[in-house]
Amino acid sequence: MATVLIVDDNPIDRRRAAGVVEKVGMKICFAEHGKEALEIIAREPPDVVLTDLLMPEMDGLELVERIKQDYPATPVILMTAHGSEEIAVKALRTGAANYVPKGNLSRDLVHTIREVLTAASIKRDEQRALACLRQAELYFTLGVENSGHEPLVGFLQGQLRTWRLCGDADLIRIGTALHEAFVNAVEHGNLELDSDLRNDPDGAYQRMAEARRLESPYRDRKVQVRAHLDRDEVRIIIRDEGPGFDPSCLPDPTVPENIGKISGRGLLLIRTFMDDVRFNETGNEIVLVKKKAT
Repeated sequence: MATVLIVDDNPIDRRRAAGVVEKVGMKICFAEHGKEALEIIAREPPDVVLTDLLMPEMDGLELVERIKQDYPATPVILMTAHGSEEIAVKALRTGAANYVPKGNLSRDLVHTIREVLTAASIKRDEQRALACLRQAELYFTLGVENSGHEPLVGFLQGQLRTWRLCGDADLIRIGTALHEAFVNAVEHGNLELDSDLRNDPDGAYQRMAEARRLESPYRDRKVQVRAHLDRDEVRIIIRDEGPGFDPSCLPDPTVPENIGKISGRGLLLIRTFMDDVRFNETGNEIVLVKKKAT
């Protein structure tokens, strides 16, 4: 059973978040600010930290920095509220694994926690023979199955760890970026689903996704994945078989007013967690680059 440490100086917001998490059987502990949270983590580290940004004593940004420094294997999820968008971007760049707007806790919180925990549960055993490698080219083909990319994300994280290209905290963040890129390729690329449908409270997005996974031409489309690894960087190319889009029309997800929009969330995480991100001209191929941590 996963343990979630909720850090927020507002008791109402703490209980709102706890109410969502407790429904799925996760254990809860609380802290009112960053200093108290660090004391709890030192005694008994939780599986994930869920923190507000604007708090007395020690705010969420400083808490993220301290956890990344002292407890790099413990992922942090931000709870963002109106007015905290600029701090949220800084925290994501500093080391937070993901974020959820407070207005969307009931819809997105459990899924986000599970996603982060999945990304964090990397197998720690490394194959010693792989440590002798200097360069590798890997090729994969994915279908449109729901969550079909998750084993591949775990495998690629394992490769990054084996090649010692990044630490535990960055492995979680890279896993999140890859998850978002694969979801975009399958759902928005091959299945041609509109992000705006996610705002439909009746679940229209999921219904259309499941229907198209069984319909031609969507069901027959593939996602092609190429990964190049060497001792300095990893370059991952993800290409779908959908109609694509014009990348020049993408809104900037780092602009504060775009933080809370569901359509830009995945791209914000991808661009924040990777060192270089590029689309091809037709928008159906993305290149993700992560350089070795120095």
